[in-house]
Amino acid sequence: MVAQTLLGIVHCDPSYEIKYIMESVKDKYGYQISYTKAWRSLKRAVEIFYGTWESSVQLLLKYMRALCKYNPGTVFECKHLRSNNESIKTLNYVLWAFRPSIDGFRHCWKIISIDSTHLYTKYKHKILISVTLDANNQMLPLAFTIVDEETSDSWKLMVLRAAEDLHYFQPPHGVHRFCLRHVCSNFNARFKDLHLKDLCWEAGKQHQVCMFDATMEAIRNKNILAHMYLAGISKEKWSMTHDGGWRPGVITTNMSECLNSVLKGARRLPISAIVHLILLRYLQYFIERVAKGQRIVQENQLWSDYACHKYEK
Repeated sequence: MVAQTLLGIVHCDPSYEIKYIMESVKDKYGYQISYTKAWRSLKRAVEIFYGTWESSVQLLLKYMRALCKYNPGTVFECKHLRSNNESIKTLNYVLWAFRPSIDGFRHCWKIISIDSTHLYTKYKHKILISVTLDANNQMLPLAFTIVDEETSDSWKLMVLRAAEDLHYFQPPHGVHRFCLRHVCSNFNARFKDLHLKDLCWEAGKQHQVCMFDATMEAIRNKNILAHMYLAGISKEKWSMTHDGGWRPGVITTNMSECLNSVLKGARRLPISAIVHLILLRYLQYFIERVAKGQRIVQENQLWSDYACHKYEK
């Protein structure tokens, strides 16, 4: 009964929180349900509206082929793992990139940010997101990959290996850099000293060699092992001072993490529904940005809004 009352809510807002479900039931029926019952009701409502994860995986291949057919140029790749039972397949990963994003990347900053986030399902999958910035300094999602738990545990190594093996990620075509926030988090996990963590951040964001050297010296004076740890990481990977100008001002994967929050509601849906919801939000973004682009052209504005705002400052 509770699940039936949630169908409209699930359709409009898949990220609807459990506490609000409990409040809605209390207001409508005058009865306080438990957190567990609210969670089960939400899960049931999602299954009624979007189907189960298992049925969604079976639908995925057909859905993605239709998506590619009616959106020519869209890239899709899927891999299953075979078990001892030949009739049973386990989803290993599914990757896709919409054609408008592929075309739009030509006009974006040549920076690709990659991050991952967990899905809220009984199968411990992750979604990997590749993002860049357009001329207005707004996010443009490039590609998505949903991977199983075993693959997602090693996805960082996969990214590093791809960056090393592909020639167009090598100088002079491109380079691979670390997110400074993740470097600082790993640094703090090892040495458990917030002051050292702050110094690590200060060193990484500096643009002047003298300031970088001074901060590194402060780290060495406080903890020689911490200094040795940072010195063991290639400076160009995490320090703006030694970056060589490859990532102008972009020192974290914040833009990927912002997209994670946008997709928060999709993370509890079955896999085909996740792809469909991302597609709908893509359409919304592109419609809004086409309207903005047409306004800029009609007003004979020479630069993007972001560039104009920077110039006016």
